[in-house]
Amino acid sequence: MKDQKSSLRSILMLAFVVGSSVQAQTARPPVRILAPATAGGGWDNTAHAVAETLKKEGLRGVSEVYNVPGKAGTLGLAEFVKLRGQANQLMMTGFVMVAGIPLNNSPYDLTTDVTPIARLTTDYEVFVVPAKSPYRDVEDLMESFKANPRSIRFGGSSAGGSGHIAVSRLAQELKIPTSQIQYIPSAGGSQATKAMLGGELDVVSAGYSELEDFIKSGQVRGLAISAPEAVDGINLPTFVEKGLDVDVSNWRGIVAPAGISTAERNQLTLLMTKMVRTRTWQQQLTQNKWNPYFASGDTFGRFLRTQRSYVAQLLKDLNIKN
Repeated sequence: MKDQKSSLRSILMLAFVVGSSVQAQTARPPVRILAPATAGGGWDNTAHAVAETLKKEGLRGVSEVYNVPGKAGTLGLAEFVKLRGQANQLMMTGFVMVAGIPLNNSPYDLTTDVTPIARLTTDYEVFVVPAKSPYRDVEDLMESFKANPRSIRFGGSSAGGSGHIAVSRLAQELKIPTSQIQYIPSAGGSQATKAMLGGELDVVSAGYSELEDFIKSGQVRGLAISAPEAVDGINLPTFVEKGLDVDVSNWRGIVAPAGISTAERNQLTLLMTKMVRTRTWQQQLTQNKWNPYFASGDTFGRFLRTQRSYVAQLLKDLNIKN
């Protein structure tokens, strides 16, 4: 009789544990993460880094990382706003999308049509050329650029993105009219680099994380980085140390759909806060040469509003139009 009671208690305990586990999984379904760019780009790499960290640290399951590329992320944004109220959906965003919204006449806003969750990283622009390029260093590039601006085919991500901004800032510093810049946008830095290696471009400006494999393989040569000071692990001069005020960074963050509850927003904010404190995420930052740039919730929302005004003025000052 005693053994029967003990077995009954064990069965009831097991049922409670299983039931609790099922209930927890139901309350916290796996998230899907939209990378609004092509595979291999900065948003895609960051989305996969988030997914890997959440899974490895046991914080949340990720059912899928998927891509909707085009028009500086605004095509993905247009699809994402349709997911209103779905708290298991997330999307990568960043500087490129802030600029892409006005340049592509997108009707959406990152502070009202989605729910800001967290800013995660920032990445500086690196100028690279093919290994056989006549530009041996950044001084060679600047000399040729000043002599004949239209002779150099620059490339990078979308028009108005951080790559385009960096090239325009360089032109401005060299007293070259931005109307003289020949900038050819691509879906991302890696795509632009492939186009350059195919002879379609002369110089690419993109985030280091997108170019690292090309640099390490010897296919391309780095000339300079758009950081305010030297970056650990990246053996390239900065434009600033060359006397040029070309300090451009490409931040990335994550948003949820509009229409989720305050509790759901708080849960997602806490999830990202826990994630960035993990060893796995710190390893992702080191591996990808990303700089930590965390802000969440209302702080991130205020940052987005500031960015909207800042980028609009920057595009006007640099005469950048799509």
